[in-house]
Amino acid sequence: MDGVVHLWNEWEVQILVLFSFMLQLTLLMFSWMRRRNISAVPRTLLWLAYLMADSIAIYILGHMSISCKPREHQQLMAFWAPFLLVHLGGQDTMTAYAMEDNQLWPRHLLSLAVQAVGVAYVLYKYISGSGTLVMAGALIFVAGVVKYGERIWALKSARLDNLRMYLNNVEKPRMLSEIERGDFYSVGQIEGDSEEVLQCAHYLLPICMGQFVDYKFWPSPSQSEVIKVFADKGCLYELIEMQLSLMHDILYTKAAVIHTWSGCFIHAVSSVATVAAFFLFKSSNSRVNHNSADVIVTYTLLAGALLLEMVSLLGASGSTWTCALLRARGCNRLLSTVVCVRKLVNAAERIRRWSGSIGQYNLRNKYVVNG
Repeated sequence: MDGVVHLWNEWEVQILVLFSFMLQLTLLMFSWMRRRNISAVPRTLLWLAYLMADSIAIYILGHMSISCKPREHQQLMAFWAPFLLVHLGGQDTMTAYAMEDNQLWPRHLLSLAVQAVGVAYVLYKYISGSGTLVMAGALIFVAGVVKYGERIWALKSARLDNLRMYLNNVEKPRMLSEIERGDFYSVGQIEGDSEEVLQCAHYLLPICMGQFVDYKFWPSPSQSEVIKVFADKGCLYELIEMQLSLMHDILYTKAAVIHTWSGCFIHAVSSVATVAAFFLFKSSNSRVNHNSADVIVTYTLLAGALLLEMVSLLGASGSTWTCALLRARGCNRLLSTVVCVRKLVNAAERIRRWSGSIGQYNLRNKYVVNG
């Protein structure tokens, strides 16, 4: 038993930092289950991973600030601290587990302020004189702050009050010509395949959004014509299915944030900072004799951060939300390219098709039981 305790005391930080990274991988790979009515065991495991991802990162930061490790360990452990801010930023595919989490964005804002001060203190205390390592740590620190800030922004934006404000701002300028604003669909080009249905679901999304917040959003003449065409083609239920999937993105993911120009800027800053930190650490490691196990952990965190960023960038660039952004900005050539790639991989069918129930709440079964 003493040997286990000694081993834990020796490797506690390394194990927990890697566990924090594994939790982020778990949330990335299994967040799709929130769209489904899954059994109790995987649902509970996903819920635990969501909660532990935050609590473990906060615990490690507190532990690092009072650590009494030898200096060759302390420097690299301090360099790991900013990665925990990145982990607190969460994954693009899952910011909230339940709608109530969106109401807690002020708590996350306070946590960002406290944890950022804690990370800055750890960096100053243990690696303030390490030159290149300080620069690498500062870059990851910036990436962590913007990623965590992006998560808070997404949580705040997903509140129902903000959705009402958004709809009010969308409806006011609708007196303008739809053609002037580029806010129209050519009805004659609607084919009725899954990708086309999904693109039109974006166009009609404010109508669906209004049902969630009890807002009477009346369709424009162009939107009414699109709805009529889909009804004639027998695709109306598929259209609603796609809209429910998009509403899931708004309420539980970063979709409403990352697919904006500000969101693109955050991704660019985070990606560049992570790549630069990787090469800076590599150059510093060639001149400083760090503990080999700590070096492996550090490269794992750097490579893992790069992997998560690349997956996030690929997912965002090929997302239907990006298509909606490109359509709104009039980037028709780039839009056509992205849509063609999406059709090749059958993205709309694989990702957006509904299983017949919503993981959060099944309105259909409720009314069947009460009816």
